[in-house]
Amino acid sequence: MISPADVWEALDALALEQGLTPSGLARAAGLDPTTFNPSRRISPHADGRADMRWMALPTLLRALDVLKISPAQFIQGLDGAGRGTGLASVTRLRGLPLSRLQGGGLFNSAGHPTGVQWEDVTLPCTISGDAYAVRVDTDALEPLLREGSSLVVMPDMPLRRSDRVLLLQPGMQPVVGILVDNTARHRGVAPAPAPAPALPVSASASHQQNTGDGSGRTAEALRWGVLPYKNSQTGGADAQGNVCGMEETVVPVQEGKSGVWVHRIVMATF
Repeated sequence: MISPADVWEALDALALEQGLTPSGLARAAGLDPTTFNPSRRISPHADGRADMRWMALPTLLRALDVLKISPAQFIQGLDGAGRGTGLASVTRLRGLPLSRLQGGGLFNSAGHPTGVQWEDVTLPCTISGDAYAVRVDTDALEPLLREGSSLVVMPDMPLRRSDRVLLLQPGMQPVVGILVDNTARHRGVAPAPAPAPALPVSASASHQQNTGDGSGRTAEALRWGVLPYKNSQTGGADAQGNVCGMEETVVPVQEGKSGVWVHRIVMATF
């Protein structure tokens, strides 16, 4: 039996397959940009319960027209008859807007997403491991990352210099950027293009050598940094990872501090 969730998931998968976010699909269909937002899919009840609501037929037909999918094809895909004929399979992931990643209780001791604050999102492909999705809900990263685009992040994937990463530190805004050798940059030495850095996925290791600046931070703990991924007019890195600002734009990775995570970005949808 087809459920409202099946309809929403299938539409999400088809949109992502064509590079459209929910808001992008709504705009292309001439609808309010929030029409397909997750919060608009729920019908709350007075007793606190909430059910997934059915999409209005005119809304669905306008979306399918944008996606160049006939209603018959869409229905066949929902009941299984159209599997493998152009309707994408989906992967369910946990996801949150970028602005909400600053809160606590979102990751366990291994750096994996946990808790009830996460939302369900879908992707039209198979993603292994404990990946999660981040929706860009700011225009500060444009034109490189458009507001409404999504990032797929892998907590357990080994990190390498120049990787696109997401830096999460307690009490600070999350940083999307490029992993750099912070100490080499401050010495004015071009980092070797070779091996992957000895940077753990978590930042829980203790270090012995103090920097001497009275901060308690160590030289080892500040070795790596993230060059923010932003518009070249405001400094940071461009789409190819080229430096477009001053050295001060690099955000140090405080590896010795609890709750600091550097997770690798493996995919972006626009």
